[in-house]
Amino acid sequence: MSSEIMIASEREGLGTDSIDVGVVGTGAIAQRLHIPEYEAHEQAQVTAICDVEEEKASAVADQYDVPNYYTDYETMLADGNLDAISVCLPNHLHRDVVVAALERDIAVLCEKPISTSLAEADDMVAAAEESAASLMIDQTERFGPVYEKTKELLDQGIVGEVHNVRSRFSHPGPEGWSPRSTWFTDAEASGGGALIDIGIHNADLINHLFGDVTELMGYSDTLSMDTEVEDTAVAVLRFEDGTLGTFETAWRTDPESITMQIVGEEGVIYADKIEGTIRVEFADDSGVLEVPVPEGSKYGGPITHFVNSVIAGTEPTVTGADGRRALEVVMGVYRSSERGGAVDLPLPREDEE
Repeated sequence: MSSEIMIASEREGLGTDSIDVGVVGTGAIAQRLHIPEYEAHEQAQVTAICDVEEEKASAVADQYDVPNYYTDYETMLADGNLDAISVCLPNHLHRDVVVAALERDIAVLCEKPISTSLAEADDMVAAAEESAASLMIDQTERFGPVYEKTKELLDQGIVGEVHNVRSRFSHPGPEGWSPRSTWFTDAEASGGGALIDIGIHNADLINHLFGDVTELMGYSDTLSMDTEVEDTAVAVLRFEDGTLGTFETAWRTDPESITMQIVGEEGVIYADKIEGTIRVEFADDSGVLEVPVPEGSKYGGPITHFVNSVIAGTEPTVTGADGRRALEVVMGVYRSSERGGAVDLPLPREDEE
């Protein structure tokens, strides 16, 4: 890609050799990741771009030689002859686009978080269950080689029964990633701050690696930014099997820190996503193992995996239900912080409280 423009068919599962994809939203995540990675896949092509601002839609379509652009997603879904779409919109807009696509049996890759409420997430999961197409949530950290390898080590029982885990996901803040996307600090559009933005990655990883959280106590606060949303959140977790953990996330962490420390009966795993390293220190001075980490994801990355699953007609590894579970942990931290006490999971939906 030479520059970025930041102005601010047949249905899935029918054995098709390639798929036509539409991208809804033209912000940084669409331009830096989704569109280029679809175009790099030999069996996918972006044939439609949608943005409510026509100038953006037209400019991005021109930049990437996409033949069609729209300002209304319903029109795109009806006219675009699409097999799949990526939803790259602000968090509070995910639900309606996802449900509309699934009702037309168009597969969906939706950016994290799945939504800003459990009720909307339930609507999206239900739509996927009724659809002939699939819903995948773009929880990208699962596809990081460090965490894929960590999952393999845990499945092999390399440190025995796990007793506790410390998980941290922090970086300098959204302006470094997408300086023109001011909605990240708009509470209504985003649903929160650092916790729902990047803490959602932390939440998905701990669910993926250690199972369901059954109880937590958390705090979130704005400690260094002039904004209406939190820049820091921490929590103490109890998992279904009794494992205990801590959960930390923050903006204003420079350099960024994405790490996990896993304490088991027979040793400790230290995983560092930024350094790209995994170290295992075994108990009783039995030695240290520096674990080789592959250069890339065994799935080829989230978008490659999504395309492959659509073509094969198989369920992706990160489903709508997985996205909902990650959101539930995040919402649990918010509720605990607001109410000043521990909360049990599963949580009641917002419309059931």
